[in-house]
Amino acid sequence: MTPVVIASLLGGIGLFLLGMWLMTEGLKLAAGGALQAVLESWTRSAPRGFLAGVLITALLQSSSAVTVATLGFVNAGLLSLAQAVWLIIGANVGTTMTGWLVALVGVKIDVTALALPLIGLGMLGRLAFRGRSRLFGAGQAMAGFGAFFLGVGVLQGGFADLLRDVGPLVTGDVTFVSLLAALALGVVVTVITQSSSAAIAIALTAAATGQIPLAMTAMAVIGTNIGSTSTAILAALSATPAARRVAMAHVIFNVTAAVGALALLSPLLWLSGWLTAGFNPQGETPAILAMFHTLFNLLGALIMALMGSRLIAFLQRRFVSAEESLAKPRYLDSTLAPVPALALRGLVLEVDRMREAAFAMVVHRRGAKEAGAAMAEGRLQPLGREIRNFIGTMSAGPLPDAVANALPDVIRAVQHLEEIERMSLRLRTPPPGITAASTSWARLRQALADSLNGPGANAAELELACTRLIEVAEQAYQKVKTDLLQATARGVLPIDQLDGALDLADALRRCAELAAKTHRRLGPWEGHPDTAHEKAQRHAAAE
Repeated sequence: MTPVVIASLLGGIGLFLLGMWLMTEGLKLAAGGALQAVLESWTRSAPRGFLAGVLITALLQSSSAVTVATLGFVNAGLLSLAQAVWLIIGANVGTTMTGWLVALVGVKIDVTALALPLIGLGMLGRLAFRGRSRLFGAGQAMAGFGAFFLGVGVLQGGFADLLRDVGPLVTGDVTFVSLLAALALGVVVTVITQSSSAAIAIALTAAATGQIPLAMTAMAVIGTNIGSTSTAILAALSATPAARRVAMAHVIFNVTAAVGALALLSPLLWLSGWLTAGFNPQGETPAILAMFHTLFNLLGALIMALMGSRLIAFLQRRFVSAEESLAKPRYLDSTLAPVPALALRGLVLEVDRMREAAFAMVVHRRGAKEAGAAMAEGRLQPLGREIRNFIGTMSAGPLPDAVANALPDVIRAVQHLEEIERMSLRLRTPPPGITAASTSWARLRQALADSLNGPGANAAELELACTRLIEVAEQAYQKVKTDLLQATARGVLPIDQLDGALDLADALRRCAELAAKTHRRLGPWEGHPDTAHEKAQRHAAAE
């Protein structure tokens, strides 16, 4: 292999990648906000999501760009898992358009005669419309198409020279090892270029020489499908659990399509040749491979469609975060709503689980060095919404007096717990200077601990015990507040630390007060025999 051949191959690949980048970025600019609009409006059903993925990828010539954009929309909550999965499947089918461009245009005409005018006109448009983003983007995309086709021409010449040098190594008998090597090569090239479209174009351009066996180039095309999963995997490493599920769907689809293609390699190649015979009478390899690529991706889409809701259910159980686990009700079920007594039992158990989570946040935050560190607001809100929705379903029918009387207390308990979560963001370990300014900090912290632990009183004494907890916390807070103000007046506590110290004391007081109020609201309804029994079982299991 001479340096000239190496230079031709590297230059051709570089032109491919440059053309793909210019096309993708230019078409994004030309589309403006249309991409997001299409993603949001065309994905309301599985067929529309699939079609949107096909069309957007065919236009952008980059399934990787669509995949990364989809992960971003899922991260932002703009797309559900089911919508994103079908968009990804459509994107993988849409990426087959690159093969058709190479097969029907790139290797059939004088690419230099086509490419150079496109580059010239595109760059002139880019310069002329610099302040007008859509026309600027259209010019850039046109130049990208030119660079893409020019890369095809350079690679054609480079592969022809390469095969003259190493032809016997590639054009000999097809063996199991040679097929595996072709598959691995397709994977590696796609991972390196981070573009399955570019890798497919390279494979089809090499096949256009007519010296590489059809089965080997088909294996390389299958390898590009497997290699394209690397983009989604890399993009999902720092993404949300929802985006990781979408990336996993992308991997499942590509691997499924690849396995189907490997299992049906000979029948699919024969069918591809038969389907292309009408417009490809000479049986040219690129057209057959483009059809083969389309067919096995459609096969993968069909398999995914047959899996349907089971696939979505499988994905939803993967990468479940602590927040998602907390947000999912454990004791509420739509079948309970028509039976008020059972529904109330489930509600009390669910709110008790919410209480445990809220109190755990307070304990965690109480030992943090900075307010708000390592804690995001709103972790309890999804569960609170689920509880409210369940209460709404219950209230749609007639309720016994006992259940009707309990629901206001349950709702208030949920509100108290959501407020505790917000208050917990203000907690932290007080600095030594603030601690030394009042000897009553220990009393205030103990009042909070007592409120979190609960009054431990029977139903008859619950009201009095909870009121006492609130009074103790208030008295401790007032003493700390007075000490802090006096310490500031004496110059013991710097005045710039006073507001933070008072805020911390108020947060401790408010958390203690809200905890006691929660106990007071839930206490009368926790005495139900079934509820108490299930709660005991749950605590025993946790221990």
